[in-house]
Amino acid sequence: MQVTQTKGLDSGLGSRAKNRKVIFLMDNPPSDVFWGVIQRGVKDAAQLYNIDVDIQFTTEGATPQKYNELIGTAAATKPAAIAVVIRDSDTFTENVCAAQKAGIAVLDYNVLAPGKVRDCVENFIGQDFAVAGELIGDRMVKEAGIKAGDLVLLPVEQPEASYAIDRGTGVKKALDKVGAKYEVIQAGAKGDAEALENMTQWLTGHKTVKAIIPMGGTPHRNALEALKNAGLDPSKVAVGGFDISKPVTDGIAAGTIKAAVTQEPYIQGFQTIAEAALLLDFGIKPFSINTGAGIVDKSNVDTVAALAGVVR
Repeated sequence: MQVTQTKGLDSGLGSRAKNRKVIFLMDNPPSDVFWGVIQRGVKDAAQLYNIDVDIQFTTEGATPQKYNELIGTAAATKPAAIAVVIRDSDTFTENVCAAQKAGIAVLDYNVLAPGKVRDCVENFIGQDFAVAGELIGDRMVKEAGIKAGDLVLLPVEQPEASYAIDRGTGVKKALDKVGAKYEVIQAGAKGDAEALENMTQWLTGHKTVKAIIPMGGTPHRNALEALKNAGLDPSKVAVGGFDISKPVTDGIAAGTIKAAVTQEPYIQGFQTIAEAALLLDFGIKPFSINTGAGIVDKSNVDTVAALAGVVR
């Protein structure tokens, strides 16, 4: 998908660099609402800064190896920069570092590159997952009245991925403070249907669950439906976790979801392209931004709900 604009600013931003091609690689399909918001930010920034952006996606359920192939293929076309999501070090290090050595700026977004591969990226635009995890964990302990021995479900798309591990570190820290029990389950790696099925099965066998803290947007937007499918009363099991979507803001407005911690996907897309433009035109080294530790609850949900799925 090509996005470009012809005019630059008098300062030179948007016009100085001859090679203005940036390949923005997503490791999820465009049908996913979260990644659609990232895409919106990419498009807006590309138009503003006259960047020739090629947005590429993986298919639903694609393996890390498939995404790694995208990185290698993208680098071979010699763009000025590529934007990548790096969920593990072992799979992506060779291709990412090869791109950097070839003079291609590699910008990391959404997931902080783990391990040695971090040395081969310019910056990181995304959430501090551990800090955000403790923030929403503390909030849910208070909202749900979670106490010692209470059982909490922690569903997440990919439990082994670095984002899930880091978020879990923060959430578990909050739950450990009060002595709660918890279980992490895989829910959503293959989309909404799988998230709903896996959570429903777990909840059916754990009727005493006190709260659900989804550590990803996919299980979060399916948590209320899973409770209903399992024969549990959503008003008696507290729900609140990561990421904004219409089902989540609807739940917050209705009082069936207590709160959500945001990671602002629009900024992850927009600011990544903005940083690329500053680098290409002015040589300004990209800087890292923590895009989200903000809480959405009943006090501000009306503002957020109007923008959910668009720029929030």
